[in-house]
Amino acid sequence: MPDADLELPYEGAKEMLLVDDIENKDFLKKLMDAMYEKLPAPKKKKGR
Repeated sequence: MPDADLELPYEGAKEMLLVDDIENKDFLKKLMDAMYEKLPAPKKKKGR
């Protein structure tokens, strides 16, 4: 969704992607799969 509009969920918040097609399971799965690939690797915890 590179063309998607960003919205403010509440005053003072950072902009977020508005997903309003929540009934379309195929769309949501594709969206989650695409987002997962872009997530940063988890940070290592100190002392472990």
